[in-house]
Amino acid sequence: MTKATATLNTFVMVAVASSFFCWLATLHPTALHFIRAVYALTLCLWALGWILDDALIAKFKIDVLQYRAVLVGSGVGIAIGLGVILCRS
Repeated sequence: MTKATATLNTFVMVAVASSFFCWLATLHPTALHFIRAVYALTLCLWALGWILDDALIAKFKIDVLQYRAVLVGSGVGIAIGLGVILCRS
């Protein structure tokens, strides 16, 4: 139960932060460019996390399901933030 709560908290944290950053990006054009760069970097790190999942799981000694749940949750949270930026612009 504790792991499920921690995973849910990770999703909520990423979704709130992503929505907040995208809302800030809609307020100023310079912030929009910065947030786009941050999302591009995040997308690269997220994809790298999926590609190198076996090595990272062995290095950090974490459970496979928990690791993938965090990756999926963060991906969905970022998609929610991107939805905010698309709806506001």
